[in-house]
Amino acid sequence: MVEAILKFFMHNGNIYEINDFEKIYHELNPAIYEVIRLIDGKPLFLEEHFERLKNSAKLLNKELNISMETLRQQILKLANLNQVKDINIKIVINEFDNPNIYLYFIKSEYPNIDMYKNGVKTIIYRAVRENPNAKVIYKNLREDINRKLKETGCYEALLVNEKDEVTEGSRSNLFFIKKNKVYTAPAKDVLLGITRQKIIKICRLNDIEIIEKPIKIENLQNFDAAFITGTSPKVLPISKIDDIIYDVNNVLIRKIMELYNEEIKNYLGTVH
Repeated sequence: MVEAILKFFMHNGNIYEINDFEKIYHELNPAIYEVIRLIDGKPLFLEEHFERLKNSAKLLNKELNISMETLRQQILKLANLNQVKDINIKIVINEFDNPNIYLYFIKSEYPNIDMYKNGVKTIIYRAVRENPNAKVIYKNLREDINRKLKETGCYEALLVNEKDEVTEGSRSNLFFIKKNKVYTAPAKDVLLGITRQKIIKICRLNDIEIIEKPIKIENLQNFDAAFITGTSPKVLPISKIDDIIYDVNNVLIRKIMELYNEEIKNYLGTVH
């Protein structure tokens, strides 16, 4: 199934029609990627996404052969050609010695008002991503998780490693709250999500104590509340992890949601 949608995509700076995607797109490993959200035509937190793209390449002992300004102009050009303003764009880079750089829009589903109000259900899924700090494509893992989510009707799968530690979501980062303190897995064990970075920064700037420590599966029921963060969900409360119920109206979650939305508003106000 072709992941790219709309009318046009880009390969190494050249524009092609989506009908040619399968002919031009080569799925090769290793491949790094980023998914960036466009809001009102502006790529959100592009600087941080670009830095993570560079870091993912570095972790694979590769170099990134594109500048941030070039990437920005390519994103804006592709958005303009496809006449879209609010959507997710995916950047995939492979074949680093003679790089393939693909930009294309993907199906973008954002939580609705009800999900933000009542939270979402999640499941535990035992899996460990190799090199967790690198944003690398794991096709088989993604397909299996998608199948499990469809079977259970849940929004996200939370990954548990061989030490019985809950680390992150399959496409999100994970936070817990207990008595006005925020907990999340250590940076070395997770993908360093852009939204995760923003939440940690926001908490510190607002005197909200944030603790990075391993979170054992047996301790999940001891937390008052939980939420996931990511490009599409932003800050999204969790109502259940398997059979454990959490408080979606926790005051601190609601405050963090507000602060993050304000961060987005301020950023977009500075981008032209």
